[in-house]
Amino acid sequence: MKHKKTPFCKAPFLIGFTATNNLFRDCCAKRPRLLSDPGSSFKEWWKSDKLNQFRKDLLETDRHPIECVGCEIAEKQHGRSFRTAVNEWTQTDFSHPAAWNIMFGNICNLACWICNEHSSSVIFQHKKRSKLLSGEDLTEKKFKEHWPELRENILLSYQHHKSVTLTLLGGEPLYNKTVIDFLHELIEMNLAHRTRLEFHTNGTVYPYKIFPKNQKSPWQYVCSFISLDAVGRYAEWLRYGCDWNKVDKVVDALENISDYTEIQCTLTVLNINQLPDLQSYAETKNINLSIKTTDNPDYMALTNWDMPQDSLLVNETSERFKLYYQLIGKTAKKGSSDRLKKYIRNFDGVRSPLSDFDRTFAEKIGW
Repeated sequence: MKHKKTPFCKAPFLIGFTATNNLFRDCCAKRPRLLSDPGSSFKEWWKSDKLNQFRKDLLETDRHPIECVGCEIAEKQHGRSFRTAVNEWTQTDFSHPAAWNIMFGNICNLACWICNEHSSSVIFQHKKRSKLLSGEDLTEKKFKEHWPELRENILLSYQHHKSVTLTLLGGEPLYNKTVIDFLHELIEMNLAHRTRLEFHTNGTVYPYKIFPKNQKSPWQYVCSFISLDAVGRYAEWLRYGCDWNKVDKVVDALENISDYTEIQCTLTVLNINQLPDLQSYAETKNINLSIKTTDNPDYMALTNWDMPQDSLLVNETSERFKLYYQLIGKTAKKGSSDRLKKYIRNFDGVRSPLSDFDRTFAEKIGW
């Protein structure tokens, strides 16, 4: 596909995005996403009609497509978004990705309510104990079968670009041996100094094997994106299995070894009340806070909330987050609150109840 002008967003021109089930996708920030056909290789996806049509649309517009509302809101709220960050890149070779957004299977040490078994091995085990799933967790096995071809394509990027950006996701990438082994391989191949390393982490694991203490970093640039949706005890319920005191120490350690650190919040009905405290925490650490709404699962989406707004906003609100409050119930789906409560109650006996962490919120929404 020929490119005659600068696209409104460069992301699908420069970044290879993986998805769950060993598929590829068009962008991590877009909803809904385009996905590759099962069994398609990356080279087939990169040149596919579906992806090229999306690229064509971005070449012919000067405004956010409706699917890209996440970046539109971020730009209105913070002045920056994933789109604006990628648009600063100077690479002009679109024949092969200059960056990779890689989901490394589902090996993880937490069970976050917003997540699922495809991205967390712990959630799979919890669902199995709750009789929601049966059989064997095959996600990691399938990823390892897919990994050699993906690894080959990642290494090919170094032949096309002087600098390659690797965005590592999981599961928890810093808890995953495949990730650690691959990063060691890049160091041994003398490619680390050409690698802009970005990892999305839940803040529970410090990467000692990648960044030995008191040694110069081998990487060209390091970004730590720390996924936090709340602070303190409530954070321990939302991202079940974490220890907030340990997270707080890991946040400090990651900030110390990174060129850029950002706290990333996935905003749902479960943490809309936590934004002021999370913002205050980020400010005490002098770390930027990025907020992204989600529509998956749909019963956690702010826009689908079907109860009165004041039943959800139980804490003191802030004018700073008015834009997010206005999303509550915008396209209400009848029964979404009941589906949310039913889902969470499936884990009674496996996880501690919400009332142990926030009794007021639990009572307000009828838990």
